[in-house]
Amino acid sequence: MPASGSNSKKLVWATGFVALVFAFSTVYLVHYYGGTRPTVAQVQTGRIHPAKIHERTVYLTTGEYALAFTMHMIAIVAIGVFLGIALGSVRKNRTETTTPEA
Repeated sequence: MPASGSNSKKLVWATGFVALVFAFSTVYLVHYYGGTRPTVAQVQTGRIHPAKIHERTVYLTTGEYALAFTMHMIAIVAIGVFLGIALGSVRKNRTETTTPEA
């Protein structure tokens, strides 16, 4: 059964990498919006959604707001999936290495 253990480790690493990419992308997006978006609402351009980023309120369009919210949700789900797979893998390895005495 070394092949299944190897596949399990690859899956854990892959999901961990994807979760990390989404987490860093979300942080980057928040800082990007915080540094480049106006601090005053601009109704004519559709920048009507306030977002507080590090004690600074910036105004986002509906698309930007939806993207930020979606990126946050994807990052949280990806981290949850990674933790679930990683903990399941650890639990599975512990039960495989512990053999009942007859």
